[in-house]
Amino acid sequence: MLAGLKRTLFPQRVRSRSDLTRFVSGEASYVAQRSTYEFSRNTLAWFGQSAFGDPAFNEAFAVCRWEAFAAIAADMTMVVRAFLDGGADLDPALLRVYADALGEYPAPAHRPQGWSDRHAALLSRFAGSPPDHRPDFKAMGHRTGVIIHEFVPARSNNAEEERQVLAAAVTFGLISFNDRLSQRLVRQALLDNLRLPP
Repeated sequence: MLAGLKRTLFPQRVRSRSDLTRFVSGEASYVAQRSTYEFSRNTLAWFGQSAFGDPAFNEAFAVCRWEAFAAIAADMTMVVRAFLDGGADLDPALLRVYADALGEYPAPAHRPQGWSDRHAALLSRFAGSPPDHRPDFKAMGHRTGVIIHEFVPARSNNAEEERQVLAAAVTFGLISFNDRLSQRLVRQALLDNLRLPP
């Protein structure tokens, strides 16, 4: 019990690529789960209890949560890239962090071919943005909110408002993630480790 409390109050510092993979994966998983669950629960209102007991609904919700996880992990990788400001030579290592985060689990049923399209999309984002570019959290949240909305298992009649709700949840999650980087990441140790051969 004390060990768990210590990990909560004094979380492990991020010094290596494997540490960074776990950090990004855990943070992205949390934001994806929270944003998709709260959105679905609020949209369904009192029908939610019944819906979350329906296997077909849960299957659709799992797809939404996976796609949210992949999109948010990509955003967080971009945020880490800006924080490290280590130059474009870090891009291959950061892509491996992202790929490893997605690859920690077996490919979900709806993606039998894996996540190669998401890897390519992140590479395109790297190419279109200098490493020292400061993230626009609102723009990132909006972009990812739109992606997540394509997969939500429950909708109302106001798609634009729904996208804004999802965008706000993602934006808040990214800002919170960014705020913790200076406390969690040991910048120079991480830069040195990322530059090591894989």
